[in-house]
Amino acid sequence: MDKAPVDLWTVSLTAPSPGHLSEDEIARANRFKFEEDRVRWTRARSALRVILSRYVGDDPFRLAFIYGAHGKPALLVSGIEFNLSHAGDWAMIAVSRSIPVGVDIERIRPNIDMAPLLHRLGETDLPDETQQLYQVWTRREAKSKAAGGALFDKPPNNICAVDLNAPPNYAASIALVGYEPDVHYCGAGKR
Repeated sequence: MDKAPVDLWTVSLTAPSPGHLSEDEIARANRFKFEEDRVRWTRARSALRVILSRYVGDDPFRLAFIYGAHGKPALLVSGIEFNLSHAGDWAMIAVSRSIPVGVDIERIRPNIDMAPLLHRLGETDLPDETQQLYQVWTRREAKSKAAGGALFDKPPNNICAVDLNAPPNYAASIALVGYEPDVHYCGAGKR
């Protein structure tokens, strides 16, 4: 499988940052039950807008999103593909040129048994180690997100996922449709 470049931005969600949300995003943020979740979602979504504005050369507030059947966002007009994932204190944003991309980051929680969850998704021949189980999970979710499908739908065979350098106690993967990801770590949040 040929390689294709994909930029990866790792963003800390613990530091205050300016908000760049649309009215509908503000309304969505205000529906979070817990303040900590609202703040992290707002910071992740604002970072997405700022990063995408660099690629399309427009103001972060002017970006208009559309959503696929399973909620995958896309820019109304751009020629780029992107995906956002956030967990705990970190977000990852993947950007490619015209190739559907998916990214997933998960905080490793030793008290959660990932094997039964992975078996429900049809994943077999699983490793025993917790970190590796989370890597299997993030690869599966990144593939599903690249395809724009539901997590329980088996992703097509033409999607390639690779593991990412993630912050300590996190697992992360990225996937491209039809290509092996050639990951370029970008920005101040490089890992």
